[in-house]
Amino acid sequence: MLKVNGKSYDWGDVDVKIPGLNFQCREVSYDDELEKEAVYGFGRRPRGYGTGNYKSEGKMTMDRDDFDELLDYCKRSGKGIYDLMFDKMTVSYANEGDRTRTDVLNSVTITKTSHKASQGDKNLPVELDLLIVHGIDRDGVKPISGR
Repeated sequence: MLKVNGKSYDWGDVDVKIPGLNFQCREVSYDDELEKEAVYGFGRRPRGYGTGNYKSEGKMTMDRDDFDELLDYCKRSGKGIYDLMFDKMTVSYANEGDRTRTDVLNSVTITKTSHKASQGDKNLPVELDLLIVHGIDRDGVKPISGR
């Protein structure tokens, strides 16, 4: 658990922005990975490791009225929801008295939308699966060097 000045980050400290869109996000998650594998030669112990591809992806949940804003954005831009490519999506974290830390999700496109409604619901959430094409910069730190 990350604590700043004794207080842990909580949802009230998180802000998600996509330039050109005005929406509120209920949940956001994202991850990335670089494939690594042990390389063996003679014997049972690895002599080193090799690396493979880097990939990053995420999910975002919003209420239906915010999803409607996204659909209106599609209409204004003349694009389908799966044609959208957001240059940057920022997720900022700030605790009182500390500087804002920002993760930048670079070149984000939507790969899946999931809708769910059931009796007694107080809101209608929409989940978006995201492909983060050019990686995640965490507080100015790139995930890997080079290409």
